[in-house]
Amino acid sequence: MSYLIHNATIFTNRDGDPIRHGEAVAVDGTRIAAVGPTNALAARYPDFERIDGGGRLLMPGLTNAHMHYYGLFARGLDVKEYPRNFHDVLKYLWWSLDRALDEEAVYYSALVPAITAIRFGVTSTIDHHASPNAVDGSLDQIEKALRQVGGRALLCYEVSERDGEAIREAGLAENVRYMRKCQAARAADPDYPFDGMMGLHASFTVDDETLERAVGLADDHDRGVHIHMLEDFVDEAETRRHYHSGVLDRLYAFNVLAPKSIVAHGIYVDRNGEDKMAERGVILAHQAQSNMNNAVGRADIYALMKKGVRVGLGTDGMTADVRREIATGYLMHKHHEQELNLGWDEYRQMALKNNPRIYRDLTGQEIGEITRGYQADLILVDYFPPTELTTENFWGHFLFGIVDAPVDTTMVGGRIAMRGRVILGVDEAAVAAKAREVARQVWQRYYD
Repeated sequence: MSYLIHNATIFTNRDGDPIRHGEAVAVDGTRIAAVGPTNALAARYPDFERIDGGGRLLMPGLTNAHMHYYGLFARGLDVKEYPRNFHDVLKYLWWSLDRALDEEAVYYSALVPAITAIRFGVTSTIDHHASPNAVDGSLDQIEKALRQVGGRALLCYEVSERDGEAIREAGLAENVRYMRKCQAARAADPDYPFDGMMGLHASFTVDDETLERAVGLADDHDRGVHIHMLEDFVDEAETRRHYHSGVLDRLYAFNVLAPKSIVAHGIYVDRNGEDKMAERGVILAHQAQSNMNNAVGRADIYALMKKGVRVGLGTDGMTADVRREIATGYLMHKHHEQELNLGWDEYRQMALKNNPRIYRDLTGQEIGEITRGYQADLILVDYFPPTELTTENFWGHFLFGIVDAPVDTTMVGGRIAMRGRVILGVDEAAVAAKAREVARQVWQRYYD
């Protein structure tokens, strides 16, 4: 399909040219064909379907740098034993819940948050999955759910030793299979919206052999590793106890830290660790809401960014709405440090620049700008500024207005996924009803 989107304030997210008034965007197939004066584009593309923006804000879709779709069925769950610390949270909630997932549960646990993501303008997601009793083909189930809704994703399966050798091997194989599948699909279609990388749980649950093999397999496919790192001090303590090394030193030695790798959290990174991360060019995904919920602490993302580490923002399964994460994290750091001016430029950089750039660097898919040749991942936001909206003050409007504004239309790769706040081709009530049925089965297995 081809569209001409007009009558909207355009935030291009391009350096030096972010705000455009009185212009239109032409979308031809999956990509942006042109950005320019409305009358000129209307004359150039007379057969394109017109989309009247109604004076709304048109901007690039948002990116989630670290997500766990599979966590959906924790919503409302009565945890079978009260957790006293983060390790208990893993043991009594996540490591018990993920074992209760079957193939159908994997699909619905992705479908519901995929709908939510589209509703809140998130068009690309980097997900980290675990389902030890349904490993084979699990990434295909997530892809299937995203295809139904219309979403772009970089997926991996979480490998660890905690469920035994057979499941570890299945996890490695699932990552390799999916990476190869996506690379073959991309060779046939450069606009294929999915990609894969190697997933690992955390240093303290992965032995030396698995680390070495995982990094080797990722390198063989020109991909990186996606791993949790120092989300809690238990990672450091248990890594030292079992492997006689600190987490950063160990991941550095095994070349897990690399430009195409993501380490999530990084709360207990010391200055030496910051230097190692900067040296290797590894990506850090920061999740303020999840860290607060688990009471594990706060990553010093500002020190990391000063040293040149690329820091992106994820939601860690807490929500599919990245805007909520952005607003919460920005306030959390200011409150913690009691520093009035902290984080203004850094959060703008992470949310608007780093997140899409991370996705581009890892997948090669050009997203995050309204620029000719980029993927047409666009959102029309019901934001009608009550004060003047300019290049200089856009971030203030974003943090204190746009984050709360409903998204009217979401387009991913030129396909309209939501229009008039209605997810196209999806009966949301029916999906929720089926998810509740599946959740009852998952909860029964969880309690058993």
